[in-house]
Amino acid sequence: MSSSQELYNQLSEKLRELVPVKNSKQVTNWIWIIVGMLQSESCHLSQIANYLPMKSKASSRVTLLRRWLMNSHVKVWFFYKKVLEHVFAGWTSVSATIILDGVMLFGDRWQVFRVSLLHGNRAIPLAWTVVEGKGLVKVAKLKSMLEKVQRFLKKHVKEVLFLADAGFRDRDWAQFCTELSWSYGIRIACNTYLTLPNGTVDRLDRLVPENQNRYFQHALLTKEADWQANVSVTWTTDKNGNPEMVPVITNQTACRARLREYGRRMAIEQSFRDDKSGGFDLEHTRLQHAKRIDHRLLAVAIATLWCHEL
Repeated sequence: MSSSQELYNQLSEKLRELVPVKNSKQVTNWIWIIVGMLQSESCHLSQIANYLPMKSKASSRVTLLRRWLMNSHVKVWFFYKKVLEHVFAGWTSVSATIILDGVMLFGDRWQVFRVSLLHGNRAIPLAWTVVEGKGLVKVAKLKSMLEKVQRFLKKHVKEVLFLADAGFRDRDWAQFCTELSWSYGIRIACNTYLTLPNGTVDRLDRLVPENQNRYFQHALLTKEADWQANVSVTWTTDKNGNPEMVPVITNQTACRARLREYGRRMAIEQSFRDDKSGGFDLEHTRLQHAKRIDHRLLAVAIATLWCHEL
């Protein structure tokens, strides 16, 4: 028996048990896509096609994969939620740390945003969405995804800590986390204006000396001073070895513990690299249709869970 067939059998036994569908061929096709990803360590269709159990030409197998990825009968969240419920079986009243991250695809045509659960030093995909175009994304674009995550997690965890980098520095992200009853740790720009309780108004990079930690309670953010948060500041080094400020806003007390929590986000960068330029090489996918990207991300997510033996 080939290694691909053996892996297929293992995945088939597990997924058919978890995901009831009327058309079993849908599951068969998806399992072969996942097998191809795991075997080729790539999400490129030309690589996945090499592991399909058929003798047709490579171009024909790629065409078949594209057709599978456009299948309108595949309901991504219905499929994946069943798998997640198995992963979370037995989880009750625990604390969870989730991370929001984004990656550009096909040059700058698409952005994929993914919410992941911090599990050890790895990131386990919870949900994702595909947004057209580049640039900073507003809360409204991701609201549906985040609300879906909130509804799923509230059945399994007692509290959630949301972490995000400076790409999500708009105060609306902090406000939305509050609406979802989540704690948050969000990196902001070092030139953000703070209004301190003593009346001082200045930019963070002028308030904090280089390479020194600082903690500000009950600060008002931006020149408009329209959002109150606590701010913890530490330093790292950039790719050139120069000091780089890391300011993090939170709705918890600003202290060293907040910096340690945010530091855990940096510890799972390997998971994001696996999906982007390394591992499954998601960053260089050439798919041009949002539905195909969404469906491929389903396969990537299940492959990730399989790799972690969850």
